[in-house]
Amino acid sequence: MRSSAPLNLLLLLLLLCCLAHSTTPQESSSLYAGCQGIPDDWVPECWSATYAQISFGGDRTLYFTPYTSRRWGNALSPYWQARALALIAGQGFDAYLGFEGGWMQHLPKRRPPTTCPELDRFKLACEQCDSDSWMYAHRCHGAWLQIRPTIMNDTHSAVQTWLQARQQQRQPPVFNPGDVVIQSRCSEDTLLSHAEFGPVAFSFYRSINATATQAIYIVAEPGKQLPACAAIRAAKVKHLAARYPNAKVQVVGGRLEEDFLRLMFAPLLFKDAQSSFGLWAALANRGRVFSVPMLPLYTNNTTPDLGGDWQWVHAPVLYPSVAAAAGINIGDTEAIINWLQEH
Repeated sequence: MRSSAPLNLLLLLLLLCCLAHSTTPQESSSLYAGCQGIPDDWVPECWSATYAQISFGGDRTLYFTPYTSRRWGNALSPYWQARALALIAGQGFDAYLGFEGGWMQHLPKRRPPTTCPELDRFKLACEQCDSDSWMYAHRCHGAWLQIRPTIMNDTHSAVQTWLQARQQQRQPPVFNPGDVVIQSRCSEDTLLSHAEFGPVAFSFYRSINATATQAIYIVAEPGKQLPACAAIRAAKVKHLAARYPNAKVQVVGGRLEEDFLRLMFAPLLFKDAQSSFGLWAALANRGRVFSVPMLPLYTNNTTPDLGGDWQWVHAPVLYPSVAAAAGINIGDTEAIINWLQEH
């Protein structure tokens, strides 16, 4: 009897465990429990995601393969569109291994579903982003427009993690309140040669506060030595120095990381027209952002609500079509500069 007591006790415990398991209510296996009107077998369908390395699993997860490119704007565009689609569709998010290297490797790779699907918003977001445009956010007025707080918080978190791991090699830029950062994208492949790019008229900078601004930094792409671009930058410096004599105006530009952080941490940022690189830095900016309207490609809403600190400025842009109408060609640098000064 003494030797069988432990065995009997073990059998009793196993029996009690089985009884408890059989009488405990089972947790619902529904993927969309609590989401009214959403069938349990619903799987999102987004025609424009077909060629964007995105797939929706039957496990309520959006699977995404990041696009790796030194063109950061093009790499980040499908990532944030996928993150936004997952949120609107009430899906989790899985980016496999995520990005490689740099601060982008610290962007979230996985997120569980936290909201119920919003079918109308999801359908609209898919329709407003063509399948060929996921790498070009200015062509894709889609879901990313609806998640700026997420973009801001996750970008800052990723950048801070990256900076902390490289304290001796990398430091965030230091600005004083009222300092202005101007993105100036100009190169052979954009100046009057790309339908969606062009220099912004100098009237764009009228919002600069002459009394509060002590420094104006023009962020220009390093290594871009197109003579016309150099002349435009010089004219811009001269214009700003004359209009804001109390401010020090200087052209800066370096590594991609440095330029992105300058745009991201700027107290006052003037984003260049339709630049994806500038867009993602601007959306993460916690200061004040000034931008010309988006292009009316898939929607007439070219000035979406991106928050009270984002100001749309209806300044003219010298797109190729505008230049052609004015009889200006890329070889006429003087005419280009005159147009920018007069508009």
